[in-house]
Amino acid sequence: PPSASPSPPPPSPPLSPQSPHRRLPQPLSTLATAPTIVRDVTPLRRRHLAELARGDLSAARFLRDAADSTSEVYGLVNEKVAVSLGPAAAWDRARVAVYFALWYLLSVVYSVKNKQAHIALDLPLSIATAQLVVGGLVASFFWLSGARAPPRVSSAALRTLLPIGLFHAVGHLAGVFATAVGSVSFVQVVKSAGPVWACLLSGLLLRQGSSRRVWLSLLPIVGGVALASAQELSFVWAAFLASAASDVALALRNVLSKKSMDGPQAENMSPPNTFYLFTLLSVLWSLPLTLGLEARGAVAAWCGAAPSRQASASLLSLIAQSGLLFTAYTEVQFQALDSVSPVTHAVGNTMRRGGIMLLCI
Repeated sequence: PPSASPSPPPPSPPLSPQSPHRRLPQPLSTLATAPTIVRDVTPLRRRHLAELARGDLSAARFLRDAADSTSEVYGLVNEKVAVSLGPAAAWDRARVAVYFALWYLLSVVYSVKNKQAHIALDLPLSIATAQLVVGGLVASFFWLSGARAPPRVSSAALRTLLPIGLFHAVGHLAGVFATAVGSVSFVQVVKSAGPVWACLLSGLLLRQGSSRRVWLSLLPIVGGVALASAQELSFVWAAFLASAASDVALALRNVLSKKSMDGPQAENMSPPNTFYLFTLLSVLWSLPLTLGLEARGAVAAWCGAAPSRQASASLLSLIAQSGLLFTAYTEVQFQALDSVSPVTHAVGNTMRRGGIMLLCI
């Protein structure tokens, strides 16, 4: 006779103050796939904040089981009590809004520091590579100090990630070069066409089609870029082509990195770890290119820009600051990319460029 199918495991008992239960494992920043169902939920009180400060409560997301529906909420929990802080969807939207706000702020400050560095030193590829090296040093500090678990990447995953590191390097080097040879506002105008490339590449590589409404909304962007380029008084072909190349490379990086986040081959590949790994891989690509193109005149250019020890220290500090700002805003950018689609991310990037252009004006 056919064997009887095994009975399903008994459901976890509801969390209530009357009986001990297992600790809810989902932290606030984790998108849990199967949150624990909770029936007895306590409203937030002042004593709960004190318990959170002492470590007696931890942040988690769980399913609140009401009389006629079940809703996902964020809250504070331990083995005996669950405190609701509101719907999980509202917290997710607030988290994305914070990511975008930090991204905008840090990128604006980076644009200023980056332009100052290029005005002081006429070595755009060397400055761009130095910024990537700073990001690699930050990643090494986090991983070696234990502040973050380092990623564990198989050889198959490494072969997948190497091209993304190349696109990361090309996008950064081309963008920095465009800023060095052209005006910041003109470069931001040309790079505003990023959503167009994101739509095209998302459809080709991720099979995520865009609606007709989205494509129609992109027409003003394309027309604006064409009009602004035609009327640009300081039009420089090198800046235009480098900006376009940076746009395509970064769109490929974003789309492929979004695709790699769902891959099973790598461990501990959180959005920050993904960015830092791409940064280290991009250093491997950018160093040979920079040495081949700028090594011959680098010493003379540096001596001309910083003739004294104090000037050298000031210039090094300026480049290091731009590298730290680039690292910070790009890490936040990857956090935002993990929370939205590549097209939404590209539209947000275009709005960010508008803020940078207003600052330049």
